[in-house]
Amino acid sequence: MANKLRHSWSISIKLWLAMTLLILAVLGGLGLTITWLFGDFYLQQKLVSLRTEATEISTQLASIPSWSERLSLLETLKLTSGTQLVLLDPRGNILVKAGSISITPQGPHGGLSLPLGGVFGGWSRNPRLADFFTEDYLARVLSGQTISIEALQVNSGGQTMLLAATPVGTNPVQGVVLLESSPIPIQESIATFRWLIFYASLIAILLATMVSLIFARQVTRPLALMQRGAKRMAKGDFLPIQGVTSNDEIGALAESLNSMGESLKNYMEWLSQEKNLLQGIVESISDAVVMLSSDGLILYANDSAKALWQENEVELQERKTQIVNFLQTMTHNDEQSESNKTFALGTQILQVVMAPMAETEGIRGHVAVLHDVTASLRAEKARREFLASVTHELRTPLHLIQGYLEAIQDNVIPEHQQGEHIELVIEEAKRLARLVKDLQDINWLERGQSLQRVSINLENFMSDIDQRFQGRAQELGLKLEVSTGSGELFADPDRLLQVFINLLDNAMSHTPSGKSVRVFLVQVEELDQVQFAVQDEGEGIPKEALFYIFDSFFRVNKARCRKDGGMGLGLAIVRQIVEAHGGTIKVESDMGKGTTFWIALPRNPS
Repeated sequence: MANKLRHSWSISIKLWLAMTLLILAVLGGLGLTITWLFGDFYLQQKLVSLRTEATEISTQLASIPSWSERLSLLETLKLTSGTQLVLLDPRGNILVKAGSISITPQGPHGGLSLPLGGVFGGWSRNPRLADFFTEDYLARVLSGQTISIEALQVNSGGQTMLLAATPVGTNPVQGVVLLESSPIPIQESIATFRWLIFYASLIAILLATMVSLIFARQVTRPLALMQRGAKRMAKGDFLPIQGVTSNDEIGALAESLNSMGESLKNYMEWLSQEKNLLQGIVESISDAVVMLSSDGLILYANDSAKALWQENEVELQERKTQIVNFLQTMTHNDEQSESNKTFALGTQILQVVMAPMAETEGIRGHVAVLHDVTASLRAEKARREFLASVTHELRTPLHLIQGYLEAIQDNVIPEHQQGEHIELVIEEAKRLARLVKDLQDINWLERGQSLQRVSINLENFMSDIDQRFQGRAQELGLKLEVSTGSGELFADPDRLLQVFINLLDNAMSHTPSGKSVRVFLVQVEELDQVQFAVQDEGEGIPKEALFYIFDSFFRVNKARCRKDGGMGLGLAIVRQIVEAHGGTIKVESDMGKGTTFWIALPRNPS
């Protein structure tokens, strides 16, 4: 509504209204003034004319002694158009009427026998003389005065008559010459003049509209161009204003706007370059960067920071609130100096460094850098655990080997029992060899050594697995079910066989006698994948251990039982081999029901 109102009262309309009102005021005032002056001037001139004419007729009549000659003279008189002559005796009786009707003598004194009245040309009714020429006027004329009056009708009112009266003769006055004229023609002329003024005003308004629109266009077009140019500049478009060619103040204003736009453009480009440079630097930082206002609100956060409280582009409000609350606490505790603290966010450990953004008027806000030290702490923990695990795994068999050999050397063990203990030493040596081999395998896989990929016939491969493990399954009293397969898989057969050896060894070790262990594969044609599964009916894996099951030296059995726990490297090697083939591995387990390992491998990796 406000825009419509401003548009309806634009400069063009204001100019048009101003010129129209000015012309109406001038023409209206001029018309009223001219009408009033014209009407008054015409009436006065008419009265003077009637008075002069009445005086001339009275002089002529006074010079003639005989009434008959006077009547003859009246017949020859030519009165002004629209004028009527009435000759009265000293008593006010009408003797003769001339002008619009013929002269008709009547009565013993030469008077008229017609009643007072008659038809006046152009009048709207038949007025009586007594309505206009009263006894007071008659008395003044009989006293020798010549009068001219603008008289209203006495009885009914509303109609005006112009009169001029003069005496005939003196001492005594023999009669009165009365000339009458109606002002209706004057009034009609005035009305016609008013209509002319009205039509002239309409024409003037039309001309004023055209002139004002042309003038307003010439004046407002540059202003409109500058207005649109200013709006473009406000939106960031700094193209120069075109179309303003005048050399006056408006042209100077357009040049100033263009100069200002060029300056703003250069300044905005500089700011944009500085912003892009700064943003590129901040975004390239792997650490999370957060800028807080003085009120503790987030003003800016790079992608690394957003990743802390977003998951699949969905904001996790609880994590964000936790981070913001911690940062606000740091700003309150250390407002003037840099601070460094550690913050635990779920399973992540963040090292937070915060510094104030100081300005002349005070602290505007704070900048916080959040460095994720989880991996380094976890790596350090893994390194310590690795050293502890390797030390433990090496120390135990070495102590046993050393102890048995020293006992044999010192003849502590009887000779007939030495063979049995030598076998134990050999088993421990084999265990050390397996540990070293597993460590070599992990190191080989982590260094990204290339696989020896060949085309594997899945039917032969599954048959080989069945033959390798049926004997052990029978020894443990287990039922081994290996499904047949078809097709081919491009992979390293030795490494792939090692995967199934490790998985089946774990499955059979944790499955009670009388239960089943199954190996089957699924062809996923739409994904061009082959999926393997190794399923047992053992005790299962606790839910809290599933996340760490593929870590090196991790054992579900924390007691490190040599019989049940192994060395904790088998599943780590399995994951490394599967991922080296470009595949994935996951585990599903229910306590008391069993565990299933799913392996998905691409049929033909690129």
